[in-house]
Amino acid sequence: MAQVNWSAESKKDLRAIAKYYDKSSKTYSKFLIQSIYNSVSKIENFQKIGRKVPEFELDIFRERIVEGYRVINLLQEESAEILTIVHSRQDLIKHLKREQ
Repeated sequence: MAQVNWSAESKKDLRAIAKYYDKSSKTYSKFLIQSIYNSVSKIENFQKIGRKVPEFELDIFRERIVEGYRVINLLQEESAEILTIVHSRQDLIKHLKREQ
C-alpha cells in the first residue's frame, strides 16, 4: 500500500478550486473536492493508476482526470506525491513554471 503525500502546491491548488466554485455553488464545490479526494485515495492501493502525463512521457509522472481537472502525481518507491491540480484547459508546463 502506497502512502500518498500532498505537496504544498497541490494543497494550494485544491484551496483555489474550492474558493472558485464556492462563489457559484457550494454544493458543486464540495462534490468536486470530494471527487478529487476519492480519486487520489485510489492511488494508495493502485499506485500506477492513471495515465502517463503526456508532457513528460515518463512512467513516474501519472495523472487522473477528475471533472476536467488533471491531478498530477509523482510515483516514488513506497509512496506517491500529488504535485499539482490543474484544469485540463490550462497549459501544464506554464502552470508548473508559475509555481516555482
